[in-house]
Amino acid sequence: MNSHFPKLKEHLKLASSEQIRNMDSFGGNLVNASPIGDMTILFLALNSDVIILDQDQNKRKKALKHFYQDYKTYDLKDGELLKAISFKLPTMTSFFNFEKVCKRTHLDIASVNSAIHISVENNRISEAHISIGGVAAIPKYLHETSKFIIGKIHSSVTIIEANNILQSEILPISDVRGASYYKRLLARQLFFAYFMELFPQQFTLNDFLQHV
Repeated sequence: MNSHFPKLKEHLKLASSEQIRNMDSFGGNLVNASPIGDMTILFLALNSDVIILDQDQNKRKKALKHFYQDYKTYDLKDGELLKAISFKLPTMTSFFNFEKVCKRTHLDIASVNSAIHISVENNRISEAHISIGGVAAIPKYLHETSKFIIGKIHSSVTIIEANNILQSEILPISDVRGASYYKRLLARQLFFAYFMELFPQQFTLNDFLQHV
C-alpha cells in the first residue's frame, strides 16, 4: 500500500489518534457509516468494492459508492459482515490525493474531507472518481462531477465548470463544525487543491480564483 500510495502514512495520521488506529479496522470505519469517515472517503475515491459474507458463507460484491443509502443506513443485512475491500491499484497515468480540514491536526473529525483518483492521458481526463464528506447525510461519491470531467481536456476551465456541478451535488448543513456556506467554500477549495497538489507545474490558485 505504501509503495502505491506514498502519502498514505501522512493521510492516516490525520485519522483519529495512534491508540485508536492501533485497534480499529478499515471495515469498522466503513460500517460506522459516518458522513465524514476518513477511510470511507479514501476508499470511495478508489472506486472500491466491498465483499459481503452472510451466515452461510455466501459472498456478494457491492460497489462502495452504492453501499450507503441514508444517514447511518447501508446495504448490510442482518447476519452479514464485511469480509474484504477491493480496488484497482493506481497506474502510471493515475493520481490520488486526500485532503482534510478540521479544527485540530490530530484526533479530530473533519469539517470537510475529500479525495480524488484521476487518470490523465494526452492531457485528457480518462477516468475520475471523487468523494467528499461532511456535506451530505452519507459519505458522498460525486457521481455527476466524476462523470462530467471524464473525456474533458485537463484544464482550469474544466475544473471550474466541474466545481459548479460539485456544488449542485452536495447539501451541507450548519453544525458545530461549520456553517453550510463555509462547508461549500471548503468543498470548492479542496477540489481546486487536488489539482494544485497533483499537477503543480500546470495549476496555481490564481488559475481558479480569477474565474470564480
